[in-house]
Amino acid sequence: MPNSQEASRLLQLARDARTRGDSLLHLQFDVAQLSGESSSWGSADNRMLRDDHVGYFLSEVEKLGWRLESTSHVFVESGATTSSRILGTGQGVVNHGGVEGFFTFRAASVD
Repeated sequence: MPNSQEASRLLQLARDARTRGDSLLHLQFDVAQLSGESSSWGSADNRMLRDDHVGYFLSEVEKLGWRLESTSHVFVESGATTSSRILGTGQGVVNHGGVEGFFTFRAASVD
């Protein structure tokens, strides 16, 4: 889930779009981070830090009168660290970046 300031901003965008009568809403935010540290042996130690609260946030958007229509995700690399391996050839690589989620909502029909 986005941090509280970003979540508030995104929820306000959803409220404003609903008030204007928009039929579609598109939101994007980080859903995971890839990080790690190089080791003295030259190997890579990557870790994926997932956000287990994305569903809760998406539910909050739906409470405002939107229905999730489509999602997609992309990895955005922010850098990498390499180190030479002690025993053998080659290098260990540690990537850094985030998984960005793209969420498209359709205005729910009002009964």
